[in-house]
Amino acid sequence: MNRELARQVARAARETGLSRAELMRQALSFGLPQVVQALRKSSGRLTSVDPLPRRAAAALYRLDDDDQPQVRRLTTNQSFEIAD
Repeated sequence: MNRELARQVARAARETGLSRAELMRQALSFGLPQVVQALRKSSGRLTSVDPLPRRAAAALYRLDDDDQPQVRRLTTNQSFEIAD
């Protein structure tokens, strides 16, 4: 534990009347759920939508994109400016 944190624990122990050990136990008890939630590894899923079955995905990706001309026309007509 670094010095600043040790000072904060000692100060909090004086203010609460608890021993430093009991204060640290209470702090862990109160704060542990929030720490776990904040630092939990993500599940890797970015969406709640189930993925397409393999056959359906393969069939869709075999199709030509029919919106390419419209997308190309829209992007070429957009102006891109760089802010100073």
